Amino acid sequence: MGIPAIDPSEVGTSGLAWLLISYGYMLYYASNLISEGSDLLLLVPSLAGLVGSVVLPLLGAIPDGAIMLFSGLGEVEEAQETLAVGVGALAGSTIMLLTVPWALSVYYGRVDFSGPDLEPNYKGNPKVTEGISGKATGVDLSPEINHGARMMMLTTLPYFIIQGPAFFMTGDRAQMSEKEHWWSLAGFVFCFAFFVYYLFSQVKMSNDSAHKLKRMAIIKESLKKGKMSLSGALGDQITYVE
Repeated sequence: MGIPAIDPSEVGTSGLAWLLISYGYMLYYASNLISEGSDLLLLVPSLAGLVGSVVLPLLGAIPDGAIMLFSGLGEVEEAQETLAVGVGALAGSTIMLLTVPWALSVYYGRVDFSGPDLEPNYKGNPKVTEGISGKATGVDLSPEINHGARMMMLTTLPYFIIQGPAFFMTGDRAQMSEKEHWWSLAGFVFCFAFFVYYLFSQVKMSNDSAHKLKRMAIIKESLKKGKMSLSGALGDQITYVE
């Protein structure tokens, strides 16, 4: 028994457009719920470090994992083709998240450089001097960004564990599957090990100044929206003093 699905030929162009809009709205609404819920969890002092370093990355990975899971379900003969579509969608979304938001954040967050060492001047007013040709602008890179870049490069290695040997293998689909079996298992083990190490490193960094400032920003926003009282915002500090 296959997975219930809608045949595109039965709904037509307008039906596909409606399905696309409905699916996009559900994703938008669900992402807002995840974002608001994660912000509220960050307000719990005992869970703040764990939420920001472990829970949020897992919540962000659940939709991608669901895409891969449902792409591989169904008849065995069709699984390879549908899984290729799921991998393509996952790769496309990952590339977009690594390029478009990064470029926009650098462009809109840039400030003028000043001094002989060309340090970003975040205290200047205006932040960016328009109309000066050749004026150097940019952003400052925090240690978290450097650490994240190294982790991204390191966690790409498991892909080469399976892809490298696959370049030198020949045969039909059954033979290739048999030859790649143990390489796939090795890649899975390395991926899981890197994932555990990533979570461990994030927990260690969860109490630094950047994460504390983020929690303070969430508290301020919650106070403005009336989602939190002043006593709730200062409850952790009161408990610490007592």
